[in-house]
Amino acid sequence: MMTNDMLLGKLENVLKAITTTDLGASRLAPAKQQLFVRTVSQATRILDEARRIDMTSHTHDIDRIAFGSRILQAATEGEAPTGEAKPEFSTNKLESVEVIGVSGITDSTLEDNIEREGFEDTLIQLIAERVGVDLEELFLNGDKASSDPFLAKTDGWLKKAANLVQGTTDFDPTNVEAMFDAMIHAVPKKYLRDRSQWRFYVHWDIEDAYRDVLRARGTGLGDTAQTTATQLAYKGIPVVDSANMPAGTALLVNPANLVYGIYRDIRIEPDRQPKARRTDFVTTLRVDCHFEDENAAVVGQGYTG
Repeated sequence: MMTNDMLLGKLENVLKAITTTDLGASRLAPAKQQLFVRTVSQATRILDEARRIDMTSHTHDIDRIAFGSRILQAATEGEAPTGEAKPEFSTNKLESVEVIGVSGITDSTLEDNIEREGFEDTLIQLIAERVGVDLEELFLNGDKASSDPFLAKTDGWLKKAANLVQGTTDFDPTNVEAMFDAMIHAVPKKYLRDRSQWRFYVHWDIEDAYRDVLRARGTGLGDTAQTTATQLAYKGIPVVDSANMPAGTALLVNPANLVYGIYRDIRIEPDRQPKARRTDFVTTLRVDCHFEDENAAVVGQGYTG
């Protein structure tokens, strides 16, 4: 078994291999930072499909440009066209907030892995996978009015979406397909051109209820929904479950419209706990989320089953 001093020496070498020294020894080196961010993005289905921005400063503007009306008109030979269609410009802003996490790794785990090649990457992946799950929770459920200090750091996608449908008021809260229909109807139709590019991100209970609806129809699709984990879709829109989605809630959106940013200064620092035979790795980073266009997103709430 390694002594405490031996373990500290090994850990010091590991951290030197993954950090830079120009802005403090805890800042991840560029290559390791890319691995960390990539692992965070792949940790959940929503983050993997959303659009990530690697922020070079603490704020970042998300600009969009679109024509709100027709630009073509009838052409008449010898006459110049009248009028001019002007594009509409809009900007949303990412304003990064700092979050911190503590990941404890026991000495037995370190001793089993410290001599293996690539332990630096293993360490980063262990931390980044959990960070990804937690960031998805923040980006979905963030609310500056929340009593949860973590969720109060920023407003998430569920709060920032411009369209909301609610059970009883807008749909039968016991009918999952009625919920999906109400959400589709709430999307401004200029956005809903290619349904296959959109997603119903839902809580597990909603995805499961939809499988039960298909099963009850006694069709081949119903059998498949019951016996396999095949990807479901409703009217051409894939239905994707997320563990971080609140119960009875769904988000209808094109994932390319979901934008989140991670500021490049990611820090990992060790905090040795010798009495517990554990080392805590303290990770700090700055993040935020928004839509490119919040009008092209619908939240459904209040499904009860």
